[in-house]
Order: sequence, then C-alpha cells, then structure tokens
Amino acid sequence: MKTLGKPESSSDVVNKQPRVLLIGYGWVGQYMGKYFTKAHIVEGDGVIRYQDGREVGSDFHYDLAIIGVPTPMNPETGQCDTSIVETVVDKYKDIVDNFLVKSTVEIGTCGRLEKKYGVPVCMSPEYVGETLGHPLLEPRRDAFQIIGGNPRAREEVAEMFMTVLHASAPIHLCTSQEAEIIKYCENMWIMRRVDYWNDVFEVCETLGGSFQAVRTGIVLDPRMSSTHSNVYRNNKGWSGKCLPKDMNALAFKMRKAGHPLPRLEHAIKENVERRKNINSKEMLIPKPSRKEQPPIGFSGNRGNQ
Repeated sequence: MKTLGKPESSSDVVNKQPRVLLIGYGWVGQYMGKYFTKAHIVEGDGVIRYQDGREVGSDFHYDLAIIGVPTPMNPETGQCDTSIVETVVDKYKDIVDNFLVKSTVEIGTCGRLEKKYGVPVCMSPEYVGETLGHPLLEPRRDAFQIIGGNPRAREEVAEMFMTVLHASAPIHLCTSQEAEIIKYCENMWIMRRVDYWNDVFEVCETLGGSFQAVRTGIVLDPRMSSTHSNVYRNNKGWSGKCLPKDMNALAFKMRKAGHPLPRLEHAIKENVERRKNINSKEMLIPKPSRKEQPPIGFSGNRGNQ
C-alpha cells in the first residue's frame, strides 16, 4: 500500500509573502513572526536579522514594517510615551513603504507621524492575550484585523495580511485615529467588566451569598456574559501590562482635550484603592512631580507598590 506523505500545497495557490520587517521582537513581534514567517527582525541593537538570528545584508527594501516597541506610561503624568515609535519611523523610513504600528500609542500619533515624516503610518490594535484561555493567545488564520490609515495605505496593508490569513478572517478598515480609539475604548470596556464583577463579589461577601451561585444565575440571562467574571480574592481589580497604562493614557488625553471622563477617573482611583494591599508589578497611577498637577480626583498617592 502506498504511504501518503505530508500534503503539500501547489505553488500556484501559495501566495508569496510581502517583504516585512518586524521592528521589536518581543511578545508582539514574535506573534507577528508566526504569520509572516519570512520576515526580518530588528531589535535594540539596530542589526537586521533573519528570525533564526543570521544577519541580513544592507540592500533590502520592505513593503511593510510592523512596529511592536514599548510605549510606557509617563510616571508623572500618565501620558503614553511614543518616543520609541517615532524614533524607529524616522530611522527606517527610507527603506520601508508602509509602517504598521501594533504598539498602543496616544490617539493621533500615527496621523502626526505620517504628516511629519512623509511615509504611510497605519495603526492596527494588537490583542495578544496574557491570560489562560485567551482566544488570541496563539495566532489564528481566521483572526480579525483592524487596519487604520489613509485609504491607499490601509488597502495595501490589508492585501499583505490576506496572504497569511484565511478568507474568513474579517479585516476592518478605518482611519488611523479611529483604530487608535478602538483600542482604548475596548480596553475601557474590559476594565469596566472587571470592575463590575469585583463589585458583585463585594456585594456577595458583604450581604451574604455565594459569588459562584450569583454569577451563574446572572449569566443565565442571554443579555449577560461570563467574560472577565473571575474574581480573585487575593488579586482584586485590574492590572497587567495594558489596562493601567492605557486607562491612565486615555484619562490624560481627555483631560488635555478639555473633556475629562469623570467615571474613568473614578475607576482608576477606585482600582488603586482596591489593590492597595497588593504588590503590583505595574504602575497603577502616575506619581506627579512638584511641577505637575495631580490628575483630577487624585492625591498623587500610588498606593502600596
């Protein structure tokens, strides 16, 4: 009997991958590298390499550069620090046709950089998971993509992603500003879900009732959902690499625009109080210097960190 080998696709139906440079090869860069397997990478030393570590020559030009570099919270104001993103756009703009920012940046950053450096700068929010069972913890060929940019650039970037995604993968095109807003507002929704279930837990603990029984009863209603409903007695509230940084950045941006969000400000303050006895690794709130005024509703106390 003939032994069947590993099935191989015909070269006629396998699309050639675009020339991609991954700027930053941490969690996000490695995740993107699982889609664009032929991509080159560059890290802090500035040396462009293949993903196996071999150095690349200097004659390459790239269709797309995907940026996944740190955008830390300013420890005094809460503002999102986009200086590294701007540095790499400036550095690689002469060898890249399109930039795609995966890092979470201050709203308006991609449009500002595109205008300043004369090169397309698109935004695509990243949703790589941190928790067990996260639906996007591993790459999926049908995973949705949001690509924001000018009309020509976002179409070109979408076509590049189509070479590594299944036809069923939704690709939503919008402006870079809208894509930036989508990321912050989705994280604000997640933050409020976590707050809601923490409040339910407190009600059960205070008034007498099993949180598990109450939670199960609540989510029987088809209008409700169990997402983000795990409450950890010794790790209440929200933390991690994204939510504290992004919520403080959004609060800062809205204050700067003259339209502060009182509920968001209160939620940040409440979360600091909820986690005051937890040794958080991430900053939950900025600590203003003497020259900076504390955010609305805050004393400037970071809590027990």
